[in-house]
Amino acid sequence: MDRTIEALTALDYTDIYMIVGSQAELYHKYASERVHLVLNPDYKFTSSMGSLAAAAPYIKGDFLLVEGDTFYEYKVLKALSETKNDNCFAITEESGSGDEAFVETRKGYITKVSKDRHQICNFEGELLGIVKIAKSTFDRMMIKWNHSNNPYLNYEYLLLDSTDVLDRPYIRFTNLIWGDVDCEDDFNKLCNYIYPKLRRKEDPFDYENLISYLSAIFPNEQIEDEVRITQIGGMSNKNFKVTKGGQEYVLRVPGIGSEGMVVRNNEEQNSMQACKMGINPPVRYFNAENGIKLADFVKNAETLNGATIQRPSNMKKIAKIFRTLHHSHVRFGNEFNVFNEIRNYEHLLENCEGRMYEGYEPVREKVFRLEDYLNKLGISIKPCHNDLVAENFLKAENGTIYLIDWEYSGMNDPMWDIAALFLENNFTEENQDYFLNHYFEGKEPENARKKIFAYQILMDYLWAVWTVIKEAQGDNFGTYGMDRYTRAIKI
Repeated sequence: MDRTIEALTALDYTDIYMIVGSQAELYHKYASERVHLVLNPDYKFTSSMGSLAAAAPYIKGDFLLVEGDTFYEYKVLKALSETKNDNCFAITEESGSGDEAFVETRKGYITKVSKDRHQICNFEGELLGIVKIAKSTFDRMMIKWNHSNNPYLNYEYLLLDSTDVLDRPYIRFTNLIWGDVDCEDDFNKLCNYIYPKLRRKEDPFDYENLISYLSAIFPNEQIEDEVRITQIGGMSNKNFKVTKGGQEYVLRVPGIGSEGMVVRNNEEQNSMQACKMGINPPVRYFNAENGIKLADFVKNAETLNGATIQRPSNMKKIAKIFRTLHHSHVRFGNEFNVFNEIRNYEHLLENCEGRMYEGYEPVREKVFRLEDYLNKLGISIKPCHNDLVAENFLKAENGTIYLIDWEYSGMNDPMWDIAALFLENNFTEENQDYFLNHYFEGKEPENARKKIFAYQILMDYLWAVWTVIKEAQGDNFGTYGMDRYTRAIKI
């Protein structure tokens, strides 16, 4: 609520109405000349339309509706405030939250909204819970509401019932950091994952430094007057969209604490090999000394997330990417051996005076026993990516999926890549079966799943150490490291 009011105030909204019900007293602190509290006395017996209807006496013109449990980047409110459309929805990629309002669209307009995925033919995304509503549309909604006998009606459905398709334009926000809070688990995810990620994206960047990097990339050119720079996120690095002379690029600036973890010469050579395979967007510049990289910007690309990555069509394409990489006969110049990586990270941790979590030593002993276990199962060494979070997959407008960010790539067992894909993106058992069937083309080796299971323990342990190093050097990842460490122990 603090964040929403701050954003609305910055956009010069002077009349903000907060509809309250259960525990209304907790919201009294927000009341001011600008923020007005409106009680829905029937909150126990109504859903979202009942709350919206409580504001009817105060709505004199077009307005923004913002669901109170929604958390998002400021740019959403700004875009909806500036649109010239009478009505306008905000949509983004499917989140997998379990409470999605899915949408279908046609030619820039919303044709269907449903929380039942069985009613949706093509997933175009989901509603963000933020919408601009015209006063004339709201008046029609209220007429229908006043004649309704269903107190549990949601405003989204009444909004659709009160409009024609051409009255439902939308703005689609891709790669948006957002979430909603319906329970304590959601709130913990917001505090420990979404908000730290958002803070990293919103941190002001050093414009002069970026100009100096670009001047080195484009020598003998006037840079400052010719480029437009926009920050576009990144988990451990900073990424910026750079527009220059009609061309669009992504500038990658390494984040805190990458020294010693990433060998840039290896990353450069491996990523160039991936470009040749057609699975990585073209890289135009790479500085192996400082890690600065410039690559082609994939226009209107969708960054996959834990939900969209598990769509059958996307899983098929990713299985093909993995086969292309693992069967390429390319020899990367380095090896990614998880046990050597752990030892290296422990050395880095000692140098930065960081401390691992309580009970680390006996857990470490059990972790290293897995080395003999894996050797007995049989290790296959192939070129691997090794960092398969959903954010490292970009889907272009034409449906092509690229695998980006080759910092941790190296020769490794291909089952590590599959284990990472499943673990980092919370694959369901059914989707694991589906993916393995397509990757192995129906001929899954006997020991594949045993290795996948062992590698998942090891990667949770490794990335927990990685997180402690990052945080010892000033970064903040919420409970990310402890969560991974705890999961490794439980497995």
